[in-house]
Amino acid sequence: MLKFNGENVVKGRFPNNEVDYISKQKLIDTCPYPFEEPSWDTFELIFESNEDLFNLQIIKKWWNDAYPNNWARLIIEYFPYGQMDREMNEHLFSLKYVAEIINDLDFRVVYISDPHSNVLPALLKHCSVDYPIKDYISEKGSNYDLLFYPDNGAAKKYSELIDKPYRFGNKKRNLDTGEIVCYEVIADKADIEGKRILIVDDMVMGGRTFVEAAKALREMGASQVDLYVTHLKPESRKFYNSNGNGLLDNIFSADTLGMIEVFNTPEPRP
Repeated sequence: MLKFNGENVVKGRFPNNEVDYISKQKLIDTCPYPFEEPSWDTFELIFESNEDLFNLQIIKKWWNDAYPNNWARLIIEYFPYGQMDREMNEHLFSLKYVAEIINDLDFRVVYISDPHSNVLPALLKHCSVDYPIKDYISEKGSNYDLLFYPDNGAAKKYSELIDKPYRFGNKKRNLDTGEIVCYEVIADKADIEGKRILIVDDMVMGGRTFVEAAKALREMGASQVDLYVTHLKPESRKFYNSNGNGLLDNIFSADTLGMIEVFNTPEPRP
């Protein structure tokens, strides 16, 4: 979904499946004018498919023609292709090219939340990064004895942001299938037993990593295991609604893709 000053820019589709955008006048009516000084227009991209990136290019190019002397900012809290942040086997370094698409649109500032790694802020021009987990820990951190990071990458990122005791885990995947073949908690049983633990990471899709982590923590005697993720992906509906196969007490999220309301409604019948 793409919004321009709060208005969804897609009205529908033409019979040939091309996008039918809202009228130029409706776009103009959303603009906060007139002002003597240049003012901000806000683009917000809530990623659902690659079509959102295409729509962003169309509307921003219209805006460049209509308001060349004004300022535009982009809010794109969940930045797509964040996991493809290097060349891996035969996979493209997709993140680099998506960042180049955004850079070419020349926004004054681009707001993102909790990137998967520090590669994205390095690639993205005029980037402003927010970590909603810091606000959650500031408000609810006293509810937990220990933070748990499910892999080395998460441990490195969040331990530098959050001043709270933590432990972490290691996982080994089959790179061809993506399946986790083994998982271990890097901690003594005394570190975990009887503790209230919050698992922290940037996003969840199928949730297998968190199921394995929660299972291992339960086996070591954790009294409570909650999960906080910034981004809930659509693929995580079953995981979310089952509380991680019943292994998690609670799941919390910044819900940057607006999934919680969807998840809490009945699934459509086939």
